[in-house]
Amino acid sequence: MRLLTKGLLGLLLSAACGAAFAQSFPERPITMIVPFAAGGAADATGRILAEGMGKALGKAVVVENVGGAGGATGTARVKNAQADGYTIGLGHTGTLAAAVTVMPKLPHNPKVDFSYLGVVATTPNIIFVRKDFPANDLKEFIALARQKKDELSFGHSGNGAASHITCLLFFGLIKASPTYVPYRGFGQTVNDIIGSKIDGSCDLVASVAGQAQAGLVKALVVASTERSATLPEVPTAVEAGLPEFQAETWTGLFVPKATPKPVVDVLEKAVAAALDDPEVGKRLATIGARAPAAEGRGGQAMQKLVVAEIDRWADILNKAGFKPD
Repeated sequence: MRLLTKGLLGLLLSAACGAAFAQSFPERPITMIVPFAAGGAADATGRILAEGMGKALGKAVVVENVGGAGGATGTARVKNAQADGYTIGLGHTGTLAAAVTVMPKLPHNPKVDFSYLGVVATTPNIIFVRKDFPANDLKEFIALARQKKDELSFGHSGNGAASHITCLLFFGLIKASPTYVPYRGFGQTVNDIIGSKIDGSCDLVASVAGQAQAGLVKALVVASTERSATLPEVPTAVEAGLPEFQAETWTGLFVPKATPKPVVDVLEKAVAAALDDPEVGKRLATIGARAPAAEGRGGQAMQKLVVAEIDRWADILNKAGFKPD
């Protein structure tokens, strides 16, 4: 009985301390770890949400880019951070779902190592090539890809990144095998495509919309059932004759698992407030992304999504014949 009483008192004291801490939280700026180099869709999304959350919290949310290993380096940094709410992470379909299959030695388990704050944006992926690539539509590209085989070079931001898994899905569907060229981030990838050093990539619409609009790269197909409002002239996979090619990247926020629930609640409310801000929605739209519907928001919804997407991408990658190193 004495041990039980002590245990109950400990739980009550812990809860009281957590609640008191949450009342004063945050007292200083918060760091948002974006696990990719600056310049891509993840970075842009993170900065938009950081500003919106900062307004809601009354303290700055500062983005720190920690690239490497397809996002695994930055994600592991969040897992190992002090669980006090002052370090939050940004992750997406690649880093929190496909990476489990792509990297068997992943230093974290997305199913159990994090508390989720919610999905903040979704955006379809797109196939694009250098502007002088000798194919003007998907049908022509498929014929050339099968002919060129490993002479075709496609860049991505590391194993498990959205650009990597989208390429695996796409080339598995069209039964072609390019040479993959890994980069530390989207900026280096797109620079080499613009400079005709490699042929193309399979990144997010949000990453490449500006370059495509400027005619610096040639966009071939959007991996969705609806055209992108940002690049409305680019056909969907359904229109282009490859309806199985559906790859929409979701992006969300999370904290270390041991973060006190009252603090998680404060951060989750800040995410919701940011998503309700019309300016945030407008800025997401300019990069080809959109905020999730109300029923798809919040930490519980994201937890369920992560678990489901890990299984979904394992199936997709296995069918594509992917073999981890």
